[in-house]
Amino acid sequence: MGPALPIVTDIVLVGGGHTHALVLKAWGMRPLPGARLTLINPGPTAPYSGMLPGHVAGHYTREALNIDLVRLARFAGARLVIGAVSGLDPAARQVTVPDRAPIGYDLLSVDIGVHSRMPEISGFDSHGIAAKPLDRFADAWARFVEGGGGPVTVIGAGVAGAELALAAVFRLRTATGAAEVTLIDKGDILDGIHPKARARLLAELAKSRVQLMPRETIAEISPASVTLASGSVLP
Repeated sequence: MGPALPIVTDIVLVGGGHTHALVLKAWGMRPLPGARLTLINPGPTAPYSGMLPGHVAGHYTREALNIDLVRLARFAGARLVIGAVSGLDPAARQVTVPDRAPIGYDLLSVDIGVHSRMPEISGFDSHGIAAKPLDRFADAWARFVEGGGGPVTVIGAGVAGAELALAAVFRLRTATGAAEVTLIDKGDILDGIHPKARARLLAELAKSRVQLMPRETIAEISPASVTLASGSVLP
């Protein structure tokens, strides 16, 4: 075995999302000589959002959603930095993490996910719960189910919204024996997907008795209800 090649390229991955997890897995199986891989993430694990509906339905534990970044980085031979990135300097090619020296890079990839806040909906920040960040949603869902459940309103009737609505029905019926779930969208339900897929999903929503409210605009969310622009009030 010859001497190790010098590091000539620094590749920095910001965020431990599933895309970067796949990069680490592939890197571990076939590393690039002369390149150093660094992963930066606020914690040692990262939740996989693709498993969230299964967790909502009760099929997966909260712990099962977590990607073990320490183990994955070790497998890839990558450096793992635990911390939240506070700044990027593209000119100097540096990443800033509080209480650490700047981390230089030749190639930077950012995979930090999204936050689905809805500041345009009055009352959402105080009384609603966004599906992302996943940690906060999963904790709120657990408290809701353990507290006996109740009516659920899902805002956004794309594929993800429909999947969450179906998962909520399954879990609530399993845990409490009853489920009252409404799926709302300002457009059509499951708009834009293939007609055959849409027909099958609509059939599943009907079978699960999810109330569908297409072409509705939300005026306000209060502690116990959702008021629509049409005047309807949902618990």
